[in-house]
Amino acid sequence: MTYTSRIFSHPKFAAAAVLAVTTLSACGGGDGEQSVAPTTVAAPAPTPETSPPAPALPEPPTTVSPACNDCGAVNANTYTGNGVGVWQAINASTTSAEVPIRIEGLNGQDVTLVFTNQTATPRIMPTISLTTPRATTTTAANALRWNDDGTQAVKQEISDFNREGWVALAGRRGDMPNYAARQNQGLSAVNTTRTWYHADNSERSATLVLQRATTDGTAVNFWVEDSENASDRVSTEIVALLADSFTPAGRLYDMVTAVGGPLWGPHEYSNLIPATGQPLDIVILNFNNDGRPLGLLGYFYGRNALSRNPETNPYSNESVSLYLDAESLYLGGPEGQREMISTMAHEAMHLQSFYRRGVVKGPSYLFGQWLEEASAMMMENFVGHSIDPNYNAIRDVRFPDYIGYGAGSYNCSLIAFKTASESCDSYAVSGSLGGFLTRQFGLDFYKNLLNDFSSTDSIEVLDSAIRASAPTSGFGEQLRRFAATAGSLMTAPSPDGFGFPARTEGGFTLPLINPQAHLPTRTLIQSVAVALEAYGSLPVVRTAVSGTYDETVSVPAGTTLSVVIQ
Repeated sequence: MTYTSRIFSHPKFAAAAVLAVTTLSACGGGDGEQSVAPTTVAAPAPTPETSPPAPALPEPPTTVSPACNDCGAVNANTYTGNGVGVWQAINASTTSAEVPIRIEGLNGQDVTLVFTNQTATPRIMPTISLTTPRATTTTAANALRWNDDGTQAVKQEISDFNREGWVALAGRRGDMPNYAARQNQGLSAVNTTRTWYHADNSERSATLVLQRATTDGTAVNFWVEDSENASDRVSTEIVALLADSFTPAGRLYDMVTAVGGPLWGPHEYSNLIPATGQPLDIVILNFNNDGRPLGLLGYFYGRNALSRNPETNPYSNESVSLYLDAESLYLGGPEGQREMISTMAHEAMHLQSFYRRGVVKGPSYLFGQWLEEASAMMMENFVGHSIDPNYNAIRDVRFPDYIGYGAGSYNCSLIAFKTASESCDSYAVSGSLGGFLTRQFGLDFYKNLLNDFSSTDSIEVLDSAIRASAPTSGFGEQLRRFAATAGSLMTAPSPDGFGFPARTEGGFTLPLINPQAHLPTRTLIQSVAVALEAYGSLPVVRTAVSGTYDETVSVPAGTTLSVVIQ
């Protein structure tokens, strides 16, 4: 069948050539000889200026071609009959393309068509027949996460402040620091009680119940809200579990700093708290007293790293600090405590990123929210095995949500991060992409990403980090490989460059993720979306095809069509 589609056109403009004209002049000498009268020479007739020819625009694709090596794709028209085969048609032109597909050799395999928008502009989707989605209870269960009584709004408020809001309050770089509030305060002693401001601006009284030191000498204080400091709530055993997971040699603090550097240190802002002598405060509060675990598990709030000001910043705790939800620790059982330990790594990465990219380099170098969250979830991914060898946040939470939340979070804009949406789980989108990239490129890629300041554009930074590990690749290729992997639920082992392979290096272990194992809970769209969102994807399945798969597919401009047979 043949389909048509509407597109957004983005014509390219050729650069005009500029000719530099050099004017020559002569000067007389002062050596005593009589000067010679100047001779006027007629200038040659000017050569007519000509513009260089406009670069040829890419032609629309006319067919698919194999996109994997040593796999089930023999050539453009042949499948080996077993294993995974991947083909693709990249439409880099400004018009839609009708791509005929005819692949022989199938004997009951599924064919998945994956459309991937490789631009930051939504693309109008063509009409195409769909596969009826499988019924599942996952969608309804996941949808309950958004009924959280304002949790998502709090997350967004904190994220916006950490990215932009702090800048106007930090003072000019290079000014004399205003350290009066904190510079003379010594290290707090155990059993000290003080007031802490929660993210909702409420005052909470908390007591320092445990103090530890990390291998680099940083003091880590564990504070518990007084109303939660009890044997049947946040017990001494729970606090010890958090401390034992975070402070000893080789544990979370060392892992985070080994990968990304210090959490706090020298800076040039006048209204930030002092650069030296700062402990790390981990403050355990009952966030919303709703009698339930989960919801908002923890946060890093940049306003607490600013000096308190009664007019502009009255709720600063003047502390390098992370905040954890008390009820999730004692009502969530062992699973909840495991999540909270992972949350410490996640929020420590936000703190570190705030310091490394925003405070030290400058606020324009902070990641966009989608990449900021992806980088924090990558850290959870790396440290997960050390917390629980049987658990991985990407494998067990983010990827299942990516393929099963709503009609799947495939067609969600990568760059328009949404903390609250009935149709998209942006944490699942960014987390799943991060899980793919870390398994493909490993620890060096992650370190390069965290310390890449080649651009203030997050897509360009991610592209640069990928190229540092794979010079012939880049963000575009990796995005379509990720989309083909996730959209088809590609079975493991996958062809080279695809899938979520296991990886062990530098003391970190990333377990294998087999997307095909999640087939029972995957959901698909029931009607074609109007647009393919920015850097989003859309899988369409043809089940149990035998003989020859034959279909003509309309591919929007700026979009790649991947065909996966397995």
